[in-house]
Formats: sequence, C-alpha cells, structure tokens
Amino acid sequence: MQFTIFITVFALSVFISVLFSKFLNDGYSEKALDQKIDSIENQCKWLGNQVVGVDFILDDSSNSLSTQTDELAANMKGRIIVIKSNYKIIKDTRTDFQDKFFLNKDIRNIMEGKKKRVVGDKGSYIEVMIPIVSKIQGKKKVLGAVMATIPQKDIISASAEMSRRRNMLLVAFIIFGLSFSFVLSYFLTKDLRKIQKDVDFIAAGHEDESVTEVGFTEIKHIIHRFNEILSRMQTLEDSRQEFVSNVSHELKTPMTSMKVLADSLLQQGDQVPAELYREFMEDMVAEIDRENVIISDLLSLVKMDKKAAKLEIANVNINELLEIIMKRLKPIASQRNIELIFESFRPVTAEIDEVKLTLALSNLIENGIKYNKDDGWVRVTLNADHKYFYVKVADSGVGIPEDCQDQVFDRFYRVDKARSRDTGGTGLGLAITQNAVLMHKGEIKIYSKVGEGTTFTMRIPLKYKA
Repeated sequence: MQFTIFITVFALSVFISVLFSKFLNDGYSEKALDQKIDSIENQCKWLGNQVVGVDFILDDSSNSLSTQTDELAANMKGRIIVIKSNYKIIKDTRTDFQDKFFLNKDIRNIMEGKKKRVVGDKGSYIEVMIPIVSKIQGKKKVLGAVMATIPQKDIISASAEMSRRRNMLLVAFIIFGLSFSFVLSYFLTKDLRKIQKDVDFIAAGHEDESVTEVGFTEIKHIIHRFNEILSRMQTLEDSRQEFVSNVSHELKTPMTSMKVLADSLLQQGDQVPAELYREFMEDMVAEIDRENVIISDLLSLVKMDKKAAKLEIANVNINELLEIIMKRLKPIASQRNIELIFESFRPVTAEIDEVKLTLALSNLIENGIKYNKDDGWVRVTLNADHKYFYVKVADSGVGIPEDCQDQVFDRFYRVDKARSRDTGGTGLGLAITQNAVLMHKGEIKIYSKVGEGTTFTMRIPLKYKA
C-alpha cells in the first residue's frame, strides 16, 4: 500500500513538474520573441519617420540618415531595406538590391494599407515589415515601407539558457517530489500499518481482541464495523460453546436419572416389590421419552439451520394450515379448559415450506397452551397485505419478564426451568420457530407482560425469494 501511494504521488509530481517547466519555457520563448519583434518594429517606425522627414532622400551626403540606417542595421546584426511607394528600394544596408524594385504579396498588403505589420519566420532569421505612414490633410497615407531582417541567434541562445535553467528546476522538482512522496506515503499508511498489525494479531488466534480505531473518519468507520463483526463472531462462538454445554447437560440429566433408578433396583436385590419395580420402570420410561423429545428437537433444530436446510416451497392456504394445527392441539387445550380462538381477516395463500412453518406455528400455539392459566384462552389472528402475511398468537398466560424477552429465542433458554421441565419443554421450541421464520425471510417479535400474557407476531413474505 505504501509503495503504491509512493509511486502514484511521485509520478503525479513528475508529471506536474514536466508540464509546468514546459509551459514556463514555451511562455518565455514566446515572450522573448514578441519583445524582440516589438523592439524592431519601434526602431523601424522611427526610421520611417526620419525617412519622411528627408523626403526619402537617403543618398544625399548632406544628411546622415543613411549612415544612421547602417548603424541601426549593425546594432541589430541584421539588414534594413527602405522601399518607396513605387516599390523601388532606396536604401539597402547590404547594397545588394539598391535602386532595384521589390514586389511580393506581403509588400503589396503593406503598401495598400491592408496590414500594419508583417512578421515572417524564415528559420534562422526573422523578417519584419512595417509601412511608412504620413498624414496628408488629416488622412493617413502609406508612402513606403521598412523591412528589417535580423538573425534569431540571440533568441535561440536565450531559449537555450532558459531550457538549461528549466532542466535544473525540473531536477529540483523531481528530487522534492521524491522526498515528498516518500514522506506522504509513510504518514498516509502509518495508521494502516497499525491496523494490519492488529489484524495479524487477531488472525494468529486472539479473536477476543479488537482493532484500534485510528486514522481518518472513513477508516475509523470501517474498523468500527469490523470490530462489530468480531464481537458478533465472539458472541456466536460463546453461544456455540454454551449450546454444546447445554446439550451435554440436557442429555446427561435423563441418563443420570435412569442410572440412579437402575442402581436403586439393583441394590434392592431379589426382594423388590412388584409395585416398586413397576414405579421405577415407569420413571425410567418417562426419562427415555424425555431424552427422545430432546433428541427430536435437536434434529429439528439442525434441519432448520439456514445454511444446511433445503426448503420445499409450495403454494399453501395459510387459513387451512392454521385450522389444522389448532384442531390437532385442541385436545391438549381442553384438558385445562383453555379456549382456542382463530380469527382470519381474509383468505391467505403464500409460498412456504409447509412442514417447517407448521412446526414453527405449532410451537407457538402449544407454548401458549402450556404456559397458560386454567380456563384461559389462546387467540390466533391471520391477516395480510400485498407483500406479507401476519400471524399473531396471543395468550392469557403467565407472561415473560422484560429482562428475559431478548433471550427466549436462545437454544435451551428457559424463563422458569422447573416449570418448563414440568410441562415437558426442552428450551428449543422458540429457537426452532425463529429459525423457520428466518428461513422464509420473515421476522418474529415478542410482546409480553408478567401476569397478563404473551403475544408473538410473525411477518412472512407471500412470495418466497431465494
């Protein structure tokens, strides 16, 4: 990560440095050329004004303008040609074209007033051409032209010097970018290295530790969520260990009871009364039945595991399903004169696994019967909207304390252990119910008050989506 940041920042700094130095050099060269051309233009204008003053007579020994023109060309290290409006050359500092005529497109544009300046780049030299203008009766009139030809040697030398300085500056920028990239990458990855160290420590087997929240806000948020996941994993591991311990205890208790009963019979010898022998056998059968119930519930819970279970989805009439379940449980309710009430607001058909959801609903209704008062009631309500169907199971039973309501779906959890065993409970019924609901992408909630009863509400989608 540090190397990646270093390379990225360094490459960006080099790119910016090269781009900046190129713009700087190009801008300087262009500005130097413009200044040179402006200087030549001004000198040519001065010369043009002087030529008008001597009425274009430059070969008369009585004036020194011809000499001044030669000196001006020498200072420019170039060549000056003065052309009259009839295109005749009246002055050539090199005398090659003296008294000859000069005509091309550029000189015509100047003479006709179409252009105020013509600049030509001839490779090793620059050619600047301007008109000689005079005001006659308030109007400007082109009387001739001045053409100056100068070498670009000075400009090229200045550009070369600028390029040298630019390269020196570029090297300095690159060295600075290299240092800056290293420092920046080090500090940007400092927190990440600390996080990596903590993660490696946790991966080595210290799952009970957490990652220190350091760095920017976004990184802190990620670490916070990561620590939450670690906490959930630890909670899940604790739950698994507790589950194994509870399973061992629940299976061991009936076995211990049967062993005690068998040992008691053996200690009696051959003189065991038939009534006592029968009583002990009945107790042992009850313990075996209890063991069988625990094992059956454990198998049901395994089948309800969301990862291992395979749902057999089909369209099922929920109204008929609830009626069948309540009809099956009515004999148990009649033993304590508990009234079973079914209320349906509309016909409901949903895509569910009938076997698994039947088990879940049966557990809820049966719990409402088991943990109820004599002459009480259990009310089952069915409703639906365009997306979900809702089942509410309310009873007039003993209720569940508020501090226990978050744990009732835990495996082997019992609000009142003694009462649960008296009613034949294993502590797995609500865990099975919750798993079945979650497998159907639904949710289940509990509302209860001690002494006033308990209400479970289930919400399950009408259409199952895998």
